Amino acid sequence: MPVMDEFRKEREALKHGTPKEKFSYFMDYYKWHVIITVCVIIVAAVFIKQILERRDTVFYVAMINGVDTFEESDPDPFVQYSGIDTGKSAVIYDTSMFIDFDSLDQISIDSAQKFVVYLSAAEMDVVISGEDIIRKYAHNETFYDLREFLTEEQIREYEPYFYYMDNAVVEQINTAQDAFDYEFIPEYPDPRHPENMKQPVPVGIYVTDCPNLTERFYFANGGSGVILSVVKNSARPEITSQYIDFLMKD
Repeated sequence: MPVMDEFRKEREALKHGTPKEKFSYFMDYYKWHVIITVCVIIVAAVFIKQILERRDTVFYVAMINGVDTFEESDPDPFVQYSGIDTGKSAVIYDTSMFIDFDSLDQISIDSAQKFVVYLSAAEMDVVISGEDIIRKYAHNETFYDLREFLTEEQIREYEPYFYYMDNAVVEQINTAQDAFDYEFIPEYPDPRHPENMKQPVPVGIYVTDCPNLTERFYFANGGSGVILSVVKNSARPEITSQYIDFLMKD
C-alpha cells in the first residue's frame, strides 16, 4: 500500500479513536516539533527577560585580592552619596580577581587574563589593591597621571596621600624589553618619596585608612598599604572622581 494511502487510512481511523489513541498518534508524529517549539519559546522568554532587566554599568571597580565584608542586603553608601539610580544602572565592585605574581598559580593566571580583557574593553574605571599589584600595572603604563585627572582642588587636598612611580624606571623596563633582556630586574624607589625619583608621577592614592573602604572590603595583600588608581581608558571620569571624594572625605 502506498505510504500516502496508509497515512490517510490512519487519519480516518483516528477520527473515531479514543482521546488516548489520538494523543498517542499526535506524540508519535509531532513530538519533536513540540519539543523544539517549547525550547524556542523558553530561550526567547529568557532573552527578553534579560533585556528588560539589564542595567547599564555606570561604575566598575576592580578590587584585586579584595574580599567584601558586607551583606548583600546592606545599602551601598556610595550609591547614596552619588545619587545613582540602581534601578536602571549598576555599580560593580569586582572581588573575583586574585593575583599572586610570586606563585602565578591557575587562579592568578585566570585573574590576570580577566584583568587584561576588561582593561582592553574599557570596562574598568578604578583598580584598588596592595602595592605589589599597583606597582606591576603602573609600570605597564595602565593608570592615569593623577595631575591630569584630578582637579587642582583635589590635588591640593589629596597630594599627601599620593602613590608615585618613577617614569625613569618605566623607560628602563621598556629598553630591557626591546632588547629581549628578560633577566633585567628593575629597582623601584619608595612610592611615598617622589623626591628620591628622577621622574616622579602620581598614579595612585593611598586609601588604606578610609573607613568607607575598610568597613566594606578587606585586602589580603594590603599590609604595606592599599592604593586606588584610575585606569587610563576609563569611560566614566565624573563618577570616578566622585568615588575618590567619597573614599577620602573622612
